[in-house]
Amino acid sequence: MKKHNPLFMEHLFRPVYEANIAATWGVGALATPILSSIAANGGAVSYSLMLSGLMGSFSVYNGLKAMPLLKKQLNLATNKKTFVKASTLRSYNSLHKRFTAKNWESDPKEMFMGHGYAWGAEHAQRAYQVMDMDSALSEVQLPFFLKPLVKAMNEETLELGGAPWIHGMGESKRVMMKASALYGHTLVSGNVGMGKTVLLKMMAINTLHQATPEKPTVLILIDPKNDHNMREGVKKEMKYLGMEDRFYHVHPANPSKSARLTLLKHYSRITEIASRVAPLMGSGDGGDNFEGFASGIITHASLGLDYLDEPVRLTTIQRVISSDRTGLANRVFTKYFEETLPHVLGGNWKSKIDDVLEQYGTPSPLHAKALYYNQVLSKDYPNKAVASMIEFALHDEGHYTKMIVGLRPIFTALTAEPLDSILSAVDDVNDSDPRPIVDIEKLMAQGGCLYISLDSLTDAKTAGLIGRLITSEIAAFGGKRYNKEEQVSAPRVTIIVDEAHAILRNNEALLSGLAQGRAAELQFILATQTVSDVEAMTDKATADRILGLCNNFISMRTTDPRTQEYVAQQFSKTSISQRQLSVSNSADTSSSLLDFSTAYGERLMKTREDMFPPELLGKLPVLQYIARLADGRCMKMKLDIVINDDKPGEVAPWAA
Repeated sequence: MKKHNPLFMEHLFRPVYEANIAATWGVGALATPILSSIAANGGAVSYSLMLSGLMGSFSVYNGLKAMPLLKKQLNLATNKKTFVKASTLRSYNSLHKRFTAKNWESDPKEMFMGHGYAWGAEHAQRAYQVMDMDSALSEVQLPFFLKPLVKAMNEETLELGGAPWIHGMGESKRVMMKASALYGHTLVSGNVGMGKTVLLKMMAINTLHQATPEKPTVLILIDPKNDHNMREGVKKEMKYLGMEDRFYHVHPANPSKSARLTLLKHYSRITEIASRVAPLMGSGDGGDNFEGFASGIITHASLGLDYLDEPVRLTTIQRVISSDRTGLANRVFTKYFEETLPHVLGGNWKSKIDDVLEQYGTPSPLHAKALYYNQVLSKDYPNKAVASMIEFALHDEGHYTKMIVGLRPIFTALTAEPLDSILSAVDDVNDSDPRPIVDIEKLMAQGGCLYISLDSLTDAKTAGLIGRLITSEIAAFGGKRYNKEEQVSAPRVTIIVDEAHAILRNNEALLSGLAQGRAAELQFILATQTVSDVEAMTDKATADRILGLCNNFISMRTTDPRTQEYVAQQFSKTSISQRQLSVSNSADTSSSLLDFSTAYGERLMKTREDMFPPELLGKLPVLQYIARLADGRCMKMKLDIVINDDKPGEVAPWAA
């Protein structure tokens, strides 16, 4: 019956009659010449061989017809891990072709996402049929010759868990995604142990493969767990690409081997520094007032350090706001006086300045300098750094201490040993420290990989602060790139953040990066466990904003109702055929003992249901996911595990 016929209803889970027919014809094909030979006492069997060949043809024909259905039914009960070699992954991603092809238009610019199929109405229909069966799927009667295979695969099927039949609803094929789709940003969700890290590893390697001879790629990976397999997988791929010297690992839990960062080193405006650090205070009742005051304090300190040509680092700002307000102000005044007073008091100003300041009779020399500047010098020789220091250093001590009570712990955490040397590296040619120094701005211009292990299990709060500070730095550099006309030639930058909910709170820089990152060639891949985690760390409106900005949404198994609801919304609804049967019997003895009637009714109807039933999301096996991609496709996918098959010392031909 044709599928467009309203009475059509697919039955994939019926007995495979074609297999029985094929087996019958096969037995006949084997038995006919044997029995014929016995009956003819070993005589000519040419006619029996011809008949046997005809029977064999019928057997093969029906066997081929049975294969698709047998495969589908086998997939209902079995599951196994699949692997992709690194060399094969490079071929899928056209890496070698991109570096050797003369015709650049032939480059598909695609990346491998696993094996799967586009989930449609037909798969939903099949899924609802299976959901109506018993838990053992006893209605699906596999042929006897497949049962040993199912038993042999049972151990791995149980290891992967979930309902293996979900992926068996369609024909699984290799799935590629346009690399440009990642500029729409990606959000990955899934319970612990479902394969998010395996997926992030593959996506990280995929992004490295998108490089061209003229345009390298940048990968910044923030990993709260310091996953060994993911880190080593990325590192080995960097080695193959000839970029092993540009793989940097920042690891606060192993400071002796950790790379170091020069955070806050680059800025276009001094206010940028405060915009990166002050939001780390978080929010709460009165949070805006405290954050605003902290922002002003950081700006004052940074302005003074910048005026003195002293490095603006987390450690130097921390020292100033904690115990060196007066010292910084005095150093600023000293430099200002050296530049200005020769024009006001003459060449021998040093011998006159003390007498000038004594006229003001203030409680401290700093107060006298402030009054002298405000009443005399500011009219003809204004200086922003000096004015800032007056407000900063002479602010009421009691109010100052109260207002920065939330800022002190942040700087204490980010500048405590060993983070003082890791996040505030001294970029000096005379530095004897052998650990490499990473300048994020240079990295984003030249290409490479920065792998940051936050060690969140040991210190989750500090790990969150570091993650938020790093994303603020990236967003700031993205803004500088956005403002440059030559940004088209800049490397594409991929930022992968695992357990991203830890850095979402009050992180406006991340939201700006998601909203405007495409123009600066920034693409974010955020991984968390549930949509509810995003809402818990922000609010409903901000969570919806993040979900809306991530045009690629991937979900592995999750039992969170909010996530299941969101996934169902991405797959919309479809019409599901339902067959209703009615049977009735009746007897009436008032007129006759033989008055008996029976009725049978069959009704086929369609109802609108979720195309991907939400409850199936809680039954997905490990290493399986569903995805709504930026190109509009809704996919059911099975993830391949990337394994390295490079020979020792093997590198890409162009890197040799």
